[in-house]
Amino acid sequence: MIIGVIGQKGGGGKTTVSLCLAAAAAQNRKAAVILDIDQQANAAKWRDRRKVENVAVVGTLQSRIKQTLETARQHGADFVVIDSPGHNDTAAMETVRAADLVILPVEPQMFHFDTLPAMRDLIRMAGDKPTWLLINKLHPAASVQAEKLKKMMADAYDLPVSPVHWSRLDIYATSTDIGSTPSEEEPDCKASEEVRSLYKFICQQFNKVRNQHVKDARVAESVE
Repeated sequence: MIIGVIGQKGGGGKTTVSLCLAAAAAQNRKAAVILDIDQQANAAKWRDRRKVENVAVVGTLQSRIKQTLETARQHGADFVVIDSPGHNDTAAMETVRAADLVILPVEPQMFHFDTLPAMRDLIRMAGDKPTWLLINKLHPAASVQAEKLKKMMADAYDLPVSPVHWSRLDIYATSTDIGSTPSEEEPDCKASEEVRSLYKFICQQFNKVRNQHVKDARVAESVE
């Protein structure tokens, strides 16, 4: 499974999402790898601070994504997250092309919403991979507002919105500061529940995509 995490603006939470998903996969006994194609190398720096060995982080260039993914597969990786930089449409496009599924984290701010039409067009030009907006950094008590916002965004931007959203919680930052994630530091906290829910949702969506591909292949074989 290859998950691409993209976004035109910085600060939306791309790296935090990448780290949390990879760690969740590792906790579920997956061989998890993060491809860090951001020159800031925040994922790689997180790995340097990490005390356990269950998530590999590989820095690579956007032009070498395909080759790096093949190397990861040869070494047994079965859950790969591509952490792409902001303000780089070429990197985002290459990430989408390489991914099975795409997550686009956005903060509930108009500056972030303004980027979505361009990102929608980029995703379609790069192969129209299954993509979900992830609303990030909502107030922890904004459950009713969250559901209204999800519907508004789905209608306004013609992109599916993840039923899971993430809240503005300090542990997302404090855990990554020490090379960890919320689900590793405080397994029973709200952030950990959000991470697990997103990971479960992504796995469900991947299984749907994979099953559809198998079905399509069988139909093609029967036609031949």
